[in-house]
Amino acid sequence: MNKKGMALIITFAVILLLTILGSAIISRSISENNIARRYSETAQAFWLSEAGINRALYELRNDYNSSSISATQLGSGGYEATISSSGGDRIVNSTGYFPFSGAQRASRSIEATMSKSIPPNFYDNAIYSAGEVDLNGNSYSITGDIRYADEIDNTGNVNGTITQDNSINPLARFDFQQLRALSSGQQNVYVISGNNLVNEATGEQGFPGSFWYSPPTDPDDPATGTPNIVYIEGDLQLNGNIGTIGGFFVVAGDVINNLGATYDADVNGRGQIDGAIYTRGEFRINGGGGNLNINGGVWAGEEARLNGNAHVAYNNTYMSALGSLNLTADVQISSWKDTQNSYQLTP
Repeated sequence: MNKKGMALIITFAVILLLTILGSAIISRSISENNIARRYSETAQAFWLSEAGINRALYELRNDYNSSSISATQLGSGGYEATISSSGGDRIVNSTGYFPFSGAQRASRSIEATMSKSIPPNFYDNAIYSAGEVDLNGNSYSITGDIRYADEIDNTGNVNGTITQDNSINPLARFDFQQLRALSSGQQNVYVISGNNLVNEATGEQGFPGSFWYSPPTDPDDPATGTPNIVYIEGDLQLNGNIGTIGGFFVVAGDVINNLGATYDADVNGRGQIDGAIYTRGEFRINGGGGNLNINGGVWAGEEARLNGNAHVAYNNTYMSALGSLNLTADVQISSWKDTQNSYQLTP
């Protein structure tokens, strides 16, 4: 074989090798592009199924007897959901899929349990935390029961029953529009102005000095009285010598417009709070040089923390009066799960 023949064979061999390598690279590129496209479409289908859950939550808040959500297009995809009853709860099954019309290439499903109720024992505790309870030092004291969902520590200065209850997470959600309307009728709505919380009606900074808006006409029956409902559109921050203030402090922020928002309550220094504090965020109380007392109860959505010379005592009269208001619970998602393998795709 001459040199020209050998060179031709080598050239063909190199061309064949490059062709094979090029085909492999192109095939790999096409495969990775398909995987990326399918992953993107699967993610979109999951987001669409979440949209179905949120739509069902909206519909149930308007009508707790809603039964289904019709197929709805969002962008190139869509969702549909069914609603069934389970005791007093509602079970929502939502499926998002992509694309909306034609052969579906990706789908994802979510099942959510939604509830609308105030749990038993809700008004029976000095501290009720849907998260953890963090008790620091030896100067604090709690008189009354504690119910919590996550963790608790340093319980030596607790005079009451301590109960772990995972079912109280998330914290029961009040109907905040109802609470705001009740508070507005008492001129007890507080809004942020600059760096201060001021009364929306009067422009003043001071809070009510008593738990009672109108005291009980029968001293033995708290239901014959009306508490001050202090609705706070922002975080609650009290510092220094707060004196004596009272009422049912609802730390709501902008939760009516932003359903997932949480706001915190921070009380620092010394003084007396006659009543109860409700926050879907964190509750923190830091006692200063003198006593810092809460005579009533505390609800926290994320964490309840006591530091320093701080004292919380359960007041049955106040809490019974709040229970007698028969406040309406709003619908909220109590649990959810992905009912479909994350990478399961429709052929």
